[in-house]
Amino acid sequence: MNLRMRIAVGIITGLVTSTVIATPMNGFSGEAWSQENGQYIDASGKPIDGALEKGITVSKYQNRQNEASGGIDWNKVAQSGVSFAMIRLGYLNDEDPFYVVNMTNAAKSGIKTGVFFYTQALDVMTAEEEARYVLREIKDLPISYPVAYDVESQYLLDNHLTRQQITDNINAFCKIITDAGYRPIVYANNKWLNYHIDMSKIPYDVWYARYGTINDCKNRTIWQCTDQGRVAGIEGDVTIEFSFKDYNGLISPDGWKTIDGNQYYMKNYRKQTGWIQLEGKRYYLDQNGVMAHDTDMVIDGATFRFGSDGTVTK
Repeated sequence: MNLRMRIAVGIITGLVTSTVIATPMNGFSGEAWSQENGQYIDASGKPIDGALEKGITVSKYQNRQNEASGGIDWNKVAQSGVSFAMIRLGYLNDEDPFYVVNMTNAAKSGIKTGVFFYTQALDVMTAEEEARYVLREIKDLPISYPVAYDVESQYLLDNHLTRQQITDNINAFCKIITDAGYRPIVYANNKWLNYHIDMSKIPYDVWYARYGTINDCKNRTIWQCTDQGRVAGIEGDVTIEFSFKDYNGLISPDGWKTIDGNQYYMKNYRKQTGWIQLEGKRYYLDQNGVMAHDTDMVIDGATFRFGSDGTVTK
């Protein structure tokens, strides 16, 4: 079941059942998926070894469920101990209607933000097109967590894609995301990782969807543990994640991004415009954030010449 469906099913389930809370064990007295004495607790009440940060997954389903109460209160979410949020972007040319507002408000509340995108690619060319679409959709927003490729698509299986074809699609998508300067991650459950993807050929991080207490698999850096979690600021069920990799040191807040052949500069994960100076060199970014290069430009009445690397040469 893909991530979109997990979120929807989890919300529907939550309307008729209560969230399952673990019976405290091993000296821990807190609720499942909470933090106690510096350690996160799993569904059995045991500490989650290696878990560094707690996160959630948010999409239009949570937004619509919270519309009557004024929407998601991201400040309360942040205060509840949630460090990161994976926000649904949608499909190719089909953006989640709450994508921008979720990304913006989560970041304003101090929550680190990544995105997840659901693939329908039947070949490498389409997977590459999906990657370029994602890059266009994220360049104006703060991306401080990975860019996820949700490959749990029954559509791929219905169209008889082989294990190798799915693997090739994943690598094609992730390479473009990496080359642009972002950090990709592959989202899949245990069945998909074992039967539909050749993990020996996947060099990228894995966002592992497996509800319960088992969370170890090859390349796993984020674990999706339940779709019946609860956090302050969001009414109803929400999917809970734990990160096992310190992305703070891997995803720089400052740096160049290459999207559709254009260069953009991010500072504190946000696209810059106007003049910037880096290591003694000056660059100019137009109103869309695109770096000027190989051209002469009149800026504030003065003419400047920009070299192929974007630096001012005259």
